[in-house]
Parts: sequence; C-alpha cells; structure tokens
Amino acid sequence: MADIRLIATDLDGTLIGSVNEFPLYAEFNARINEMRKENGLLWVACTGRNFRSYREFFSPMRVMGVMPDFIIISHAYTYSRTAFGYMPHFLWNVHIRYQMWINELAVRDAINEWYDMITGVALGVVTIRKQHNRLWLRFDSEDSANVVMDLLRERVKPFGHLRVFKYKKEVDVRSVPFTKGLAVSALAKHLNLDREHILAIGNGHNDISMLDGRVAAMVGCPSNSEAEVMRVVHEFGGHIASKRALGGVLEVMDAYAANSVRSELPDAWEDPEKGYNPRAKPSHGHKHHSRWLLFLLIVGVITYMALLAFASLDLIPYVSGLIMKPFNLFFAIVNKIAKIF
Repeated sequence: MADIRLIATDLDGTLIGSVNEFPLYAEFNARINEMRKENGLLWVACTGRNFRSYREFFSPMRVMGVMPDFIIISHAYTYSRTAFGYMPHFLWNVHIRYQMWINELAVRDAINEWYDMITGVALGVVTIRKQHNRLWLRFDSEDSANVVMDLLRERVKPFGHLRVFKYKKEVDVRSVPFTKGLAVSALAKHLNLDREHILAIGNGHNDISMLDGRVAAMVGCPSNSEAEVMRVVHEFGGHIASKRALGGVLEVMDAYAANSVRSELPDAWEDPEKGYNPRAKPSHGHKHHSRWLLFLLIVGVITYMALLAFASLDLIPYVSGLIMKPFNLFFAIVNKIAKIF
C-alpha cells in the first residue's frame, strides 16, 4: 500500500467536472479525512484561477465540508487554511515569483540562442513568430524541419515546460504552464516531504509540471484528460483512470492504495503531435493572466508600512525622517482637503 502524505489535485476538470458529481463529494471527503487520521495526509488543490474565482468555483464542495489544507492559486501562489480562513504564505510566494522570473530569463536567452544557431546554418528559414517563450519557424523542406525538430528536442530537455512540435515544414517550440509543479515542490520542501510520498492528479496541460515525475513519485489522471497529459502519465507509469473528473480521482487513489496501477493508454487515445496544427488555438484550460504586478505592489505597500512602524519609533538611524516624509505629506494633504469641505 502506497504511503501517501501529500495529494496535489487540479481543480477544473479534475476535482470538479462538467457533469454533476455532487454524490461523489461526500465519498471524496470521507476518503481524505480517513487518510488524514491514518497517516497525517495533507491535501493541496491547485488551480490557475485567482483567489476570488477559486472561492466561487469551489463553493459546491465547500458546502459539503470538503476543504483542502492548502490551495495554490494562479498556478503558483500558496495559501494555508487557518482558523481565520485561507492566508497567503508571503515569503514562499515572493520566492516562487523570483524563481519564475529567473526561469523566464533563462528561456528567453535559450530561444535567442537557438534562433541564432538555426538561422545561421539553415537556408530558407522563415520566422513565423519569435517571442520570449516561443519560436515558430518554417523550412524549405520537411527533411530540414525534421533535423531541427530532433535538435531542439534535445535542447529543451533541461526545460521541463518547453515542448517541440512539428507540422509539415514548420517547427514550433512553445511553453506550457509549469509553475504548479514549482509550487507543489516548494510546498513539499517546506513540509519536509520527499517526492516518494506525493500523489499528483490532473487533466490539463498546466498540470504536466506536477505529473512528469519530477515533483511526485505517484501520478494519475482522469479519463477526460488531454492526450498529452495521458502520454506523460503513461510514460512515467502512473494510473490512467477509466472514469472522468472526481470519479477518476477516487479511482487513482484506490489504485495506489491497492497497488493496482494501470498505465495503459485508452484505445481511443490519439497522439496529439500527429494532429498538431500551430495555427489552431491551443487548449490550455482556463486562462488566468498573472497578477504579479499587483502582487509586487502589495509587497511594496507592506514593506513600506513595516519600515514606517520602525521609523515612527526612530528605530532606523539616519533615514527615519526620510521614510516618514511621504506619510506626513499624505496626511497634510488630507487635512487641507478636510478643511475645504
């Protein structure tokens, strides 16, 4: 029987599907609570939604008493359940944002390097799109496209979230969301848990970073998963459920509990690369744009308020007056406005 200490589950399409699974909520809650009592299990629900959207979407489960110990919102930022509700882990989230920034720089540099290398040695290359996280090129022959595809697939291996696709004479390197895996890994580190005790379950492209074996030693997906997700779970030897959404989650949990994991791809599975068309809009589930600018603004305000508290007690030599100056100016303006009215 697998020793599961942390379960990381996706939300949209995994915990909550497109059909009514209300009868399964109580069963899932009972299973989670039983594992909490037996071995101190912790559960983290991961979503690309922001906090407000998460609360609204998750409300049917919350009404049934289903409550995760942690939530990861916007693919990256961790909140813990407390007596006062879910509270953000401020320092953890700043660190995650920093790691995301470092990764973005590394991918941008790699894209530039690969572009210069390919255009420098291959004739007849047409640049369709070149962005900080995507490189899309057209070649004069399929043979040239095949050579570049093989070359780039070797180069992207250090980047777990970059994928290389080929469509006729075109080669497309694009990024898929990767920060769920980063956040779950950081959470496990803070909880002092090894990957051997982590089970991750998801159904979309933005879940691949926690399903490829780097974060969790146990992985699974429901039957309504994207074809590429099924391939990742299959290649790692995880469980591909025969049931959809929450029913599939329960099946994955049962499979690891009973040592009956099945990794076979379903008969209807089709290789996503064969039908890949870069001109078709990719399906990455719900798009929730990063609110990192707002996050940094909040960080700045909190930092200033902390400095202000120390400066008001004159505990910061030489610069206390400088720190207090904007604050005093703000209240002077407020007083003038109050006198006018």
